[in-house]
Amino acid sequence: GPRWSRRRLLDVCARTAETMGYAHSHGVIHRDLKPENIMIGEFGQVMIMDWGLARRVVSEPPPDSGSSAGQPSSGAHGQDASLTQQGDILGTPAYMSPEQARGNVHLHGPTSDVYSLGAILFHILAGHPPFADLGPMAWRRILTGDPPRLSEVAKPDVPGELLAICERAMAFEPGKRFSDGAEMAVEINAFLDGAHRRERALAELGTATLLKPEIDRRKALAGTLRAKAREVLSKARPADPVEVKLPGWELEDEAEKNDHEAELLETNWLQGVLGALSIDPELPEAHSGLADHYKEKLLDAEQQRRTGEAARFEVLLRAHDRGQHAAILSGKGALSLHTDPEGAEVTLYRYSVVKRRLVPELVKELGRTPLSEVSLDKGSYLVRIQAPGRIDVSYPVLIERGRCWDGCPPGSDEPCPVALPELSEVGDDEVYVPAGPAWTGGDPDAVDNLPRRLVWMSGFFVGRYPVTNGEYLAFLNDLVATGREEEAWAACPKSDRGVGGGAGGELSYARGPLGAFLCKEQDSGMPWSVRSPVVLVSWRSAMAYAKWRSARSGRRYRLLNELEREKATRGVDGRPFPWGSSFDATWARSLMSQTGAPSPVEVTEYATDESPYGLRGGAGNVRDLCGNRWTLDGPRVEQGRLLVEEEPAESSVEYVSSRGGAWQSVEHLCRAAGRYAISPDQWRTTLGFRVGRSLGEPVRR
Repeated sequence: GPRWSRRRLLDVCARTAETMGYAHSHGVIHRDLKPENIMIGEFGQVMIMDWGLARRVVSEPPPDSGSSAGQPSSGAHGQDASLTQQGDILGTPAYMSPEQARGNVHLHGPTSDVYSLGAILFHILAGHPPFADLGPMAWRRILTGDPPRLSEVAKPDVPGELLAICERAMAFEPGKRFSDGAEMAVEINAFLDGAHRRERALAELGTATLLKPEIDRRKALAGTLRAKAREVLSKARPADPVEVKLPGWELEDEAEKNDHEAELLETNWLQGVLGALSIDPELPEAHSGLADHYKEKLLDAEQQRRTGEAARFEVLLRAHDRGQHAAILSGKGALSLHTDPEGAEVTLYRYSVVKRRLVPELVKELGRTPLSEVSLDKGSYLVRIQAPGRIDVSYPVLIERGRCWDGCPPGSDEPCPVALPELSEVGDDEVYVPAGPAWTGGDPDAVDNLPRRLVWMSGFFVGRYPVTNGEYLAFLNDLVATGREEEAWAACPKSDRGVGGGAGGELSYARGPLGAFLCKEQDSGMPWSVRSPVVLVSWRSAMAYAKWRSARSGRRYRLLNELEREKATRGVDGRPFPWGSSFDATWARSLMSQTGAPSPVEVTEYATDESPYGLRGGAGNVRDLCGNRWTLDGPRVEQGRLLVEEEPAESSVEYVSSRGGAWQSVEHLCRAAGRYAISPDQWRTTLGFRVGRSLGEPVRR
């Protein structure tokens, strides 16, 4: 006939055990249970045949037996128990209990039948009887009750519950087996009920799982469409008509539609998985799928600094995880650190919120580099690195769940050592930003925010403060002294009265008797002290200053790329402000921090407006002009690395980027991820600049 499924065979085994349970309850034991004696009727009824060796037993054990097994009494056909003498061996060897094999008739009882039922269950699960392949050793092992372990010979997919039922039924000592067939039947039926629930639950889960490929496809398509939209819109100028921008808008709308569809499908998937758990609350596959889902949600929420959502997803992950995400739930990560040169002393500080500001608090000394996979709790840290003859380096790191901050650039398994510059390599007015990754963008409250992404940047130096009037005057007066009066006049700050650009405008500096440029004491409420940041200069004038300073110092100064400026301001952990996530008007020179007439202040004011690297004024006072042209999709990043391109030809630049808050800015305009575009010929009272240089640039003499 057709091959029977395991489930159907187990059902027959359970009903056989139930039938024997009925016989046992009436004091009758079979003593020759085997598959050949079990018949299945036309309508699926189970019948046990061949009761020729059956005996009736009494509940009291013989006086000296020491066993709880029943004592044989009159036979099924009325013969006296004495007709079966001690030492008689009754039954079929492959399914026979040890006490039957030894002829211990006084030990025969319901548990002997239970052993035979266990041997039948063994046959079902292993595909052969317990002693089928033991040859001459079979009888000895039957006598000693040493059958092969089912766990070693059973098929790999046999559930542990069935293994346990079989091993208990075939225990050598009768007292360790099920007491009768009914008790064994209860256990098998309990498993079958669970297996039935599991099958139904798996069917429900399978239906839900069919949605996954479409969810992933929709999400990927939305990302592709959004990238295409940014590419199209990046070619349109702000003043272009709507018709030019419409193709990009349509791509954005299509991306939004696919995101929406993916969210709906994900909701249906979630309902399906929860439906499977309502059928079988312990279904491992459903818990595993939900654990994977909530792990991704948790990591994303933490990266996006959505602490409330992160806490909720962590609770859900803990509820469904069965061990596969133990590393994530431990809240631990690791730090590996290499330096050039090696042997630097490392001190670890952890950023903690104190009065709503992130403050580095001492954790411990980590020893000397290199350091390999130092276990740390997840969080934002500041590493101080010190070595003889080298500058003290501030190196912020972000330790994430289950991940190691290892300093390996994208596409490489080898760490990039943190370079420790010599004392002579950095000026008193510069800060050092070591090479490494940083989270950029991803701030929905910032103006013209870029997508969140981890970007690797090479090391660089940048001015601690914006260029001051005193520094800019030195530049202008050097031009005058070398006979370049026209260039000096063109680069001189112009009054903001009227149009902020072009060749016109009143000079904002005074001229001395010999033609030198001087600071005015005041101009329409604008302070012009030598320690105030220079403003009212165009991007072209800032570029001219950088070239002049390069020629004068022998180092190649430039305006920072806007992503470099973002990293220098916010560090690596994605904080929106240099000091953390909260904002208070007293922490940066912004519109709301002033009680009198609004104006910029000297660059050394507002010590609270300081980045992890020591850069000052990143969120207020004046915005910084950057060296790259402005595009909708931001600077060029390839394979996770920022490409600091050569400065664009001045004649080809339509808009350039600027970053940071200013003295006229409200809170959301002070965020580090905010981006602003301006014509290279325009100037603003809110706009200054600072210069930097790449690490390793040769000094030109």
